[in-house]
Amino acid sequence: MLFNSQVFLYGYLPVTLIGFLLLARRAGAFAAQLWLTLASIVFYAWTGWPVLWVLLLSILVNFFVGRVLVARAAAEQSSRLPLIAGIVFNLLLLGYFKYAHFIVDSLGLADRLSFGEIALPIGISFYTFTQIAFLVDAARRQAEPYDLPRYGLFVTFFPHLIAGPIIHHKEMMPQFADPKTYVFSSENLAVGFSLFAMGLFKKVVFADRIAPFASPVFSAAETGAAISFGDAWIAALAYTLQIYFDFSAYSDMAIGLARMFGVHLPINFNSPYKSRSIVEFWRRWHMTLSRFLRDYVYIPLGGNRHGKTRRYVNLIITMLLGGLWHGANWTFVVWGGLHGVYLAINHAWGGLRWKLPDSLALGLTFLATIVAWIFFRAESFSGATAMLRGLVGSTGLWEPNFVGIQGALYALPMLIVALWAPNTQQMLRDYMPASFYDIEPPRGQGKTLVLMPTRRTAALVSFVFLIACLLIPKASEFLYFQF
Repeated sequence: MLFNSQVFLYGYLPVTLIGFLLLARRAGAFAAQLWLTLASIVFYAWTGWPVLWVLLLSILVNFFVGRVLVARAAAEQSSRLPLIAGIVFNLLLLGYFKYAHFIVDSLGLADRLSFGEIALPIGISFYTFTQIAFLVDAARRQAEPYDLPRYGLFVTFFPHLIAGPIIHHKEMMPQFADPKTYVFSSENLAVGFSLFAMGLFKKVVFADRIAPFASPVFSAAETGAAISFGDAWIAALAYTLQIYFDFSAYSDMAIGLARMFGVHLPINFNSPYKSRSIVEFWRRWHMTLSRFLRDYVYIPLGGNRHGKTRRYVNLIITMLLGGLWHGANWTFVVWGGLHGVYLAINHAWGGLRWKLPDSLALGLTFLATIVAWIFFRAESFSGATAMLRGLVGSTGLWEPNFVGIQGALYALPMLIVALWAPNTQQMLRDYMPASFYDIEPPRGQGKTLVLMPTRRTAALVSFVFLIACLLIPKASEFLYFQF
């Protein structure tokens, strides 16, 4: 089920929210938890029914492994074997459904080994990483005893289930145990709806409207067509803005939906194109994935504790794995590898203590990000190469046409919003729209566009929501649903 679908907006969401609030008031927190867990499973099953068993199996196995780890931690016994078993189970499950064909094809074994058609469970990358983090924390004595209903809700809570954010138990379990979560709050409803409405607007008005200026050019590149300089740049910029507003929209909608239920999800998107370095970019883009890669890959590899060379190697390995996490294609690996190299260069440059002017640093970071997005979007190396050749003008410049001019006109205001406008977290900062924990909160921008509880604000949010609803029939799936 999509957040931007009519069945979700006019059926699922109001029924789930009203049922949750009524049960919380009349039957207590436990009944509301069960209702929300069952509703989340229905949400997943709406489009993922054939592979629902994968999600349920994953929850049950990780629940019991986690219980063993928590018990061993309390008894001060070694947790090494059950932890390894739990991680192996999760990686095998993820590996089979997401990477089996990729591995067989990469090893040249397709003629001798066939898995047939494998349906990819929606959101498997997200709920797998969420539960791996939980198992590791349980082994580190950082998790408390818990029951199946609360654990099931922790994993399946529908606002984050399909495409994140990647949550920690320490962020969610206490909230599900807090009685205040189950008490109706007009502020939660207003803040949550405002975030959701602005996210929906960004999805259907910005992301979905710029996509047609990227897809045809990338498709032509896959056929071997020569891509002109102008077409390549407009398509690359269009996709750069499409994925920005698509993921920004999803992040706002997820946080807004959770807030309607009295739950604070961690911030996952913080105007990354305002970054003045790649290090800063990864503190702002898919922030919970960056946190996971840092805490559960980079630091265990040694982090920066074994010299500069080892640090750069660890960065590149971490980002290669981050790229592979996004998809079973070598283009994703190259995208991750590029960002790993970018990060290594960034840290090496920082060691020289040479500071670039802010405008130049922002421009270089944005340019490097665009080049990397080429590999992220392309379906093959040949397609990516064709796009890169177009970017440098080796296949000709550009004959102006209506489509290209229209694409540039669409991109300009979106670029201004991405680079200079305050984001939704800043606009609603007085109401703590998301939880931050150890993640850096958005930078302040004075009182510009800070939303206040006035009739004018209510009218503005309602208008934004209405415009978005009118465009929903033409809405598309979120890009991160495929990961």
